[in-house]
This record gives sequence, structure tokens and C-alpha cells, in this order.
Amino acid sequence: MRNPPNPSNGKSASEQANAWGVTIPIPPNRTLSPLLFSFGFHLVLLVILGLLLSTQTQGTTELPRDRDIGIAIVHQLPDRERYSEVQSIEEPSELSDSQPDSSSQSSSLAPPSDLAPPLDLAGVLNSLQAIPTPISGTGITGESRLSGDAFSGAGGDQASKGEEATTMLFGVSGSGTQFVYVFDRSDSMNGFSGRPLRAAKSELINSLGSLTERQQFQIIFYNEQPRPFSLPGVPMAMVRAEPSNLELAKNYIRSIAAYGGTEHESALKLALRMGPDVIFFLTDARIPRLSEIELRDIQMRATTTGTTIHCIEFGADGGPQSDSFLTQLATMNQGQYRYINVQDLKN
Repeated sequence: MRNPPNPSNGKSASEQANAWGVTIPIPPNRTLSPLLFSFGFHLVLLVILGLLLSTQTQGTTELPRDRDIGIAIVHQLPDRERYSEVQSIEEPSELSDSQPDSSSQSSSLAPPSDLAPPLDLAGVLNSLQAIPTPISGTGITGESRLSGDAFSGAGGDQASKGEEATTMLFGVSGSGTQFVYVFDRSDSMNGFSGRPLRAAKSELINSLGSLTERQQFQIIFYNEQPRPFSLPGVPMAMVRAEPSNLELAKNYIRSIAAYGGTEHESALKLALRMGPDVIFFLTDARIPRLSEIELRDIQMRATTTGTTIHCIEFGADGGPQSDSFLTQLATMNQGQYRYINVQDLKN
């Protein structure tokens, strides 16, 4: 047996391997640049992939858009239902950039273009609060009937008011020297082809025609707020029934259009602040009804001014309802109540 060479003989490992007849592979001599190139190439790929993922649109915009949802208010009118759309307040930019579709909106939601600007009710009521409510004298110091107040055309004493007269409205008669007509002009008066509003205007003009210059009158049409009649350049006041004033009042009546909702109380209180002898109150709206507190407040004011309140109700139910606040309002204020079936109106 041949002994292996002694490793201490000073030969290298390759020489010793050759002596045994064994070939040892020698690894190639690698440089650093290929490694750096590979690392950089993969890094670039990762960056590009990250950029592609970050620029993709997030969310659900590519899904079918949700259907728009709207809100509508249903107004129950005597002969139909009226729907009015509630506009969204969350997207004002869209509303300002596009014109409203007039075909989708009820013509009654906005006032006609030829109407006068609405009454500054807040300013009127504030000025009224500074005027004491007219009361009859009892001899107590400081308690007397007002003379020459804002609503008296010729002083507050009975002689200057004029002589008493009687006028009628839909068969309801009222007697006195000062008359205030409070008429509903909300959108429901457009029902039945506009017959309620036309009939109210015609009857009002006829009632005014029975007055003379010895009486005074005022007209208040109302929806969400009252709109009283006034002479050109003259603050709102009781008006003498002179021919020229009556002609202006008739033109005012003919110009009235019906639109909007209904708010009874402010119109009635504005009429009572004038301290008339008679109020003719006409409406077709049982809802909203006056509450018990509101009815008592109106009764107290009417008792103080000595005002009688007559009520005329337009309806399509064939007869008055037992729970109508209008019957209670008339009874509480020594007035008459009359129900008019609008289906029987001719004009």
C-alpha cells in the first residue's frame, strides 16, 4: 500500500492533489459590478410597480353611480295633491351652475313676476308694538281710546270715523264704520280651476261697493305672511271709502295671485291692531288650525277693541266640519260663520 505524501513536505494543496490524481475545480474570479447591476435593476422594477399601484383610482367611482334620491312634500288640496320638491342644500355649486327646470316645479311655488315686493312684516309689527292697543275709556287715568293713531284715517273718536253702515260678504252681514277684510291667498285657492280665488275677489269688490266715504276699510291678503293694501306713498292705514280709493283697491284686488302656504294668526293680529268694528275672515284652510291658546289670544284682543269677527270657510266636503276652528273663532267673537261649497261656485 502506498503511503500518502507528507503534508509537511512544503507542497501546495493543488500539488498534493495532483500527486494523488485528483482534480480540484477552481471558482471563477467574480467582480462586484454584475451584483450591483442586478440589485439596481430589481430596485427600479419595485419603484415602477409601486408607482403604478399608487396612481390607480381608489373607491367605487368605476362602479355604477348610485341613483339620486329626492325629497318631496305632499300638499293635500281639496281637489288634488300637489307635490313640491325639496332642493338639496349640500351641493350649492351644482344649483348655481344649472338653471332650474321650470317644468318640474309647480308654478305656485314662486310669486308671479308682476307682484309687488312682499311686506316687511317684521318692521311693521315692530312699529305696531310701539302703538298702544285701542281701548274704550273707563275713566281710569291713562286709559282712553286712541285719537289719530296710525290706523285711523281721520282721528279715533266715533264722530270722525263716520256713520255706521252695513255690508255683506257671501250672505254674512256686518255693521260698523270700519271694516277689515282678511282673505286667504294660498295655493289651495287655485283649486277647482281657480274658482275659489275668483269668487273671493268678486264678492270682495261687491262688498266694498256698498261702502261710502263715511266708512273706512282695509284689505289684507295673506299666505305665509300678510300683504295689506296701501295707498301710493302712504303708510299702511285704514282707508276712507272714497271713489278714488275704492278704484285703487279694486285694482289691487285684481292683481292678487294665489301661491304659497297658509299662516292665519299674523294676518288676524295685524287686522286687530287696526281696531276695526268688523273683520271678515275668509279661508279654505282648516290646516293649519289655530290652537286654543291662539284663539284665546285673538278673543282677548277682539274684546279689547270691540271687534266682531265673521268667518267664511271654503270647502269641498259638502258641509262644515264639527271640529272646524273657524266656527269656534266666530262664536268666540260674536260673529257669524258661513260654509261655502266651492264646487257650487259659478265664476
